[in-house]
Amino acid sequence: MTAASSVLLAVAAELAELAKAEMPKLNDGEVVRREWYENGMFYRETALGEDIFICQYDFRQRKSRRSAV
Repeated sequence: MTAASSVLLAVAAELAELAKAEMPKLNDGEVVRREWYENGMFYRETALGEDIFICQYDFRQRKSRRSAV
């Protein structure tokens, strides 16, 4: 791996941790199904029993929100 690749991976990991820290805490029994980055937003899909939720963190506005799917 090149030095540039290592730096980019480190920056990406830091940004993901920033987004995760700003998202609402998981409820008891809630599990993370997947996480991804798309168009300036970090997304987390979670499941709580039969219910599915999407949390998103907007890097531009530095705000998070949660919605049921």
